[in-house]
Amino acid sequence: MSKHFDQWKHDALSSDKEDLSRKHSIDDYIVNVINRINGHNDYYTSSSCSGRTLVLSSSSTVTSSTKSDCQWLYVTHEHADLEAVLNCLEQRPKEIDMVSIKFEAFILHVICRTLECAKVLLNIALECGYRNSGLVISNQGKITLAIRSTHVLEVPLVIGGNLAVDQNYITQIVSIANEKMTANKTKIDKFSLCIENKLNIT
Repeated sequence: MSKHFDQWKHDALSSDKEDLSRKHSIDDYIVNVINRINGHNDYYTSSSCSGRTLVLSSSSTVTSSTKSDCQWLYVTHEHADLEAVLNCLEQRPKEIDMVSIKFEAFILHVICRTLECAKVLLNIALECGYRNSGLVISNQGKITLAIRSTHVLEVPLVIGGNLAVDQNYITQIVSIANEKMTANKTKIDKFSLCIENKLNIT
């Protein structure tokens, strides 16, 4: 057990600590999950995303692009709006080489007091279908559980500055992204119920 856990938790959940995410707040759909975990004596959350669909651009090639190169043309944590996606593609800056649509599922990082606590929450996550979940232990003894699923999608729409697909294809991809969002929220609901029941969190 790390002797620093309580201090880490206090510092992380301090009301004056800046939220470094682009949104600067917890996504609405997972507020209750986050609060339940943070209310438990043995856990606290360090970062999260409820799931999102993005249309993102890059002025570089696929092999040389970095996160800092990307521009978000559209993002939603709900079901994607087809017209909004089409509009951002139509209005994209001309200098952009590549544009992709991407779905990212729920992800949550939880700091755990002990390895035993981490294993309990990991087993719950795996039971709920988060098969990409795993543990990392830092040199300082901080035990981080990353809760992740395999629900992902990324498809290029603009290549070399030119729209590479037709509207019917974009419509189908947006529909698939929305189906994944529905499944993503169902899985979050299951996870929320499981942690409430199995960790005695209210």
